[in-house]
Amino acid sequence: MDKLLIVMDPAHKHQKALARGIELARATGAHLEIVAFTHEHLGALPSDPTVQQRARDALIELRQRWLDQMLALSDCTDLQVTTHTVWEKNIHQWIIEHCHPNRFKAVIKTGSRTETWRYTPTDWHLIRECPVPVMLVAEQKWNHAHPILAAVDLSSTKPVKKALNTKIIEQARALAKAFGSEVHLVHALHISEVLADLEIINVAEHEQRRRAALEPTITHLCNTWHLSRDQVHLAVGPAHKVIPSVASKLKADMVVIGTSGKTGLKARVIGNTAEKVLTHLRTDLLAIKPGDSGQ
Repeated sequence: MDKLLIVMDPAHKHQKALARGIELARATGAHLEIVAFTHEHLGALPSDPTVQQRARDALIELRQRWLDQMLALSDCTDLQVTTHTVWEKNIHQWIIEHCHPNRFKAVIKTGSRTETWRYTPTDWHLIRECPVPVMLVAEQKWNHAHPILAAVDLSSTKPVKKALNTKIIEQARALAKAFGSEVHLVHALHISEVLADLEIINVAEHEQRRRAALEPTITHLCNTWHLSRDQVHLAVGPAHKVIPSVASKLKADMVVIGTSGKTGLKARVIGNTAEKVLTHLRTDLLAIKPGDSGQ
């Protein structure tokens, strides 16, 4: 990783995203660019542009002092660090636009875990629209003896899915190498609950056939990436439940997952596996889209 964009979170006492970014920078030699946002409704002030600008400048200066204090407490003087304090309400828009001209390897921010129909958190916008990988940080600390879990789709024959699998494993492997840990792979064997409930299929036989059909692919992956068979996990169920479950059993430090980057109404109705995983996951998530430029 060459350059990481860290998003500060004034709402939290402990800056988890900053801590993760510092760890990654020390392990990989990356440069850190750190941004803090501020925005207030100024409707109660006189409409005079000079007064409005003075208020914005004062709030930006206040947030910059806070950012400087957070950096001083983090003791990251050994790293290459640049900072921004930005007046912006829609922070996902600023991040997405800022990532286009600058080649970041990842955006790192504290993760949110909820969504309603009317309100889409910044995290979901970034997963869907950010042109580089997005790392959403959880509460738990990293333990470098724990593995990095790569969530892959082993059943698809589509070239774009196979290419995304490669990107996911490459990212997971790079992280594991940086911290001296292992890469594990997980694939969800999704079996239709409707067909199972109607007894149209024999679930045990269907699962056995699915597992057997994937063995050549698994063998190829193990040979390609120098993995043991024990590092590849197959489990029955929907991906958004299987992936967090396997991550919990392995005590993984991070899950690396692909996302289609759906936007608009289609994203709200159909959803996105990465977003669904996020609601169940209790560890960090790194979301990668097929066209991410951070690769």
